[in-house]
Amino acid sequence: MAVSMTTAAAAGEAALRRAAKRRNLAIRAGSVIALLLAWEICGMLTSRIFLSPFHETVAAFWHLSSDGTLLAATWNSFSVLIAGLAISVVLGVPLRLLMGRHIRLDWALSPYVNGLYATPTVALLPLLSLWLGLYVAPKVALVVLLAIFPIIKNTYAGVATVGDELLEPASSMQASAFQIARYVIAPATVPFVMAGLRLSVGRGIVGHVVGEFFTAQTGLGGLVIRYASSFRTAEMFVPIFVLVALGYGLTALVVVLQERIAPWKETERDVGL
Repeated sequence: MAVSMTTAAAAGEAALRRAAKRRNLAIRAGSVIALLLAWEICGMLTSRIFLSPFHETVAAFWHLSSDGTLLAATWNSFSVLIAGLAISVVLGVPLRLLMGRHIRLDWALSPYVNGLYATPTVALLPLLSLWLGLYVAPKVALVVLLAIFPIIKNTYAGVATVGDELLEPASSMQASAFQIARYVIAPATVPFVMAGLRLSVGRGIVGHVVGEFFTAQTGLGGLVIRYASSFRTAEMFVPIFVLVALGYGLTALVVVLQERIAPWKETERDVGL
């Protein structure tokens, strides 16, 4: 009897979760449809210089996709963004782990980390262009400068959660510093790193688009500038939507990776995904 009641309760909870998912999906779909409908109506009543109807943006998307313009720009932006995020992870995680475990290194580097984090990074773009040119390198550098700090900050938060209750048993078993870092600190820090990476995706996209605005305009940001300067709003919205989809997709991918890499601990649940 108890088993059957437990099974019935579990089935009821599962049914409630499925109903909640369907309700949330319906709400999201309704909000999107309402937005597109308002866009279409406002576009029909407004000059094309300021806003084009949604159906014209769809036609522009098809045209830019057919002639390869959108694909080339998307690949350029994607490659720069991925390169910048990868460099941010490779540099940011080990740096913050070392700073978290060695107090003197933390004292030496914290002023630079905090200072650069508070600095408006866009102001460094002219200097980056002078040093690195006008093509891919300054864009990657700007993505790194914007994306690396959430990773550093979250990695530090992860290291701070590793208390003596985890370190003392490892030390009592004469584990080396490398073994402690690998088997104790790293598993506890991974969820925080992934959460920082999720924040870095949005900041990295901002860095890339700003870099496109002021350097060689070869990616999605370049398309935005090109069509905005000629008042072609239908075409201008196409790369904007691709950037939104790119950010959403990469953020969702990081969430999936976090569930696969660190299934034992979820530091946060993102209701918006």
